[in-house]
Amino acid sequence: MSALHVNENLAVDYKKTMMVVVALLSVYIVWGSTYLGIKIAIETFPPFLMAGIRFLIAGALLYGFVVVKEKKYPKLIEWRDTTIIGILLLSAGNGFLVIAEKTIPSSIAAIVVATVPLWMIVIAWFLKIQTKPNKSTLVGTLIGFIGVVILMFPSHQEHLRFDTFGLLITLLGAILWSFGSIYSQKATLPSSVMLSTAMQMLSGGLVLIITATLFGEWQQFQIETLSSRSLLALAYLVLIGSLVGFSAYVWLLKNASPYLASTYAFVNPIVALFLGYLFADEVLGVKALIATMLIISAVVMITLFKAKKRSHQ
Repeated sequence: MSALHVNENLAVDYKKTMMVVVALLSVYIVWGSTYLGIKIAIETFPPFLMAGIRFLIAGALLYGFVVVKEKKYPKLIEWRDTTIIGILLLSAGNGFLVIAEKTIPSSIAAIVVATVPLWMIVIAWFLKIQTKPNKSTLVGTLIGFIGVVILMFPSHQEHLRFDTFGLLITLLGAILWSFGSIYSQKATLPSSVMLSTAMQMLSGGLVLIITATLFGEWQQFQIETLSSRSLLALAYLVLIGSLVGFSAYVWLLKNASPYLASTYAFVNPIVALFLGYLFADEVLGVKALIATMLIISAVVMITLFKAKKRSHQ
């Protein structure tokens, strides 16, 4: 192999690595802030309806952009698989989270969602989609989860109320989200990541709207009662949380390890914690700092092992 080809391969690998880093940071930071965004949005929006509107608007915008710019149109089998993924990730995974945040704090919801990497490992192993996870992945996941659990016990959160139903449906949502993420690895999807993302948001959003209708949320919806805070939060969830965050996550699922993509669940609670510290005068204690170090160590451990494994292939 010539030196030119070696340099070209190194340049491609470097570009791919940088894209993975940018996508990870987008998911880490953006989704870490959406828990608070959801909490504010459902102050005056019915929960399922808010989530459905969010994903339908984001999906329609992205779908229109892809069709006009890339002139790509999906096949029927691609609609089938993106609908399955959209239902698992958005209608169930995110829909249950939105409902749960009516009764549990957003920070606690983020901590429960942090079980996603564990469920992805268990599900992939149980379904024999992946071989038994290596020691570094298991240890890294365990360390990260321990760090997240520590976040449940900072002194300034002792007054928070824990609703059993809210915790259970958040956990169920995390499990279904994990199934959707694993399924996406084998699904027949459009070659365009943006088109795939748009289709998932459209199908997931439509099911959420149907669910909102079945639960009578249209009768609860009053435009005049919507607060500016909730409207701004919805706009943020559509433009940043969905178009930026979810698109980055879908790209990661196709271009990186699902375990690496799922590390967002470890980092999101940290982002929520620091946002509270910076903008809501919340206390940043010693336990939170210890948890931060454990979680970042876990992400580094999983990431470095995957990079090392790729370099030997």
